[in-house]
Amino acid sequence: MPARYRLTYFNGRARAELIRLIFHAAGEEFEDNRIDTGSWQQLKPNTPFGALPILEFDGLVLAQSLAIARFLAREFGLAGKARFDEALVDSVVDTSNDILGDIVKIIFNEDDKLKRENQKKFVENILPFTLQSLENMFAKHGKGSGYIIGPDLTYADLAVFNALDQAVQAGLVQWQFFDRYKHISGLLRRLEETPRIAGYLKTRPHTPY
Repeated sequence: MPARYRLTYFNGRARAELIRLIFHAAGEEFEDNRIDTGSWQQLKPNTPFGALPILEFDGLVLAQSLAIARFLAREFGLAGKARFDEALVDSVVDTSNDILGDIVKIIFNEDDKLKRENQKKFVENILPFTLQSLENMFAKHGKGSGYIIGPDLTYADLAVFNALDQAVQAGLVQWQFFDRYKHISGLLRRLEETPRIAGYLKTRPHTPY
């Protein structure tokens, strides 16, 4: 029987990896449809906004990575328990997406001089400031649970993990960079040891981005 959900994206992490992590954390089956650029040119005119990823389910199509992530997080109970908690979770996800946006801009910048300048600014200023802000969120809203908002895993935790994982994958920092942030480093270790996440991390394709 085919999976209910079909996620279409390129063979990379970038904008689709958070969605994949949500599926795996929730233990939900899905078709991870990874396409090449040739297939994309054929598919593009039939997508809602001419961009990937898209999610297909029950005869419906949903576009935009964060819209998909939020929808699935709410479907699978990974969005927070109360309305304000949901908003806090979304704020962390948006912040993590900002990190991811900075990473993408650095990776695909073809001006070597500007690329080096942006990388230096990211590693020395932007990333430390953001990580300290996230540490403060852990301290204020984590309730000592080891998760960033509330007592249970949410997709905010997955979003933080994903953004930092992609920073390492891009060669901008090493994992040891996060050791100075107690709550964040603890979360990274915890997620890496969570069976569903660990199983996926061991088997996911090695990709350039």
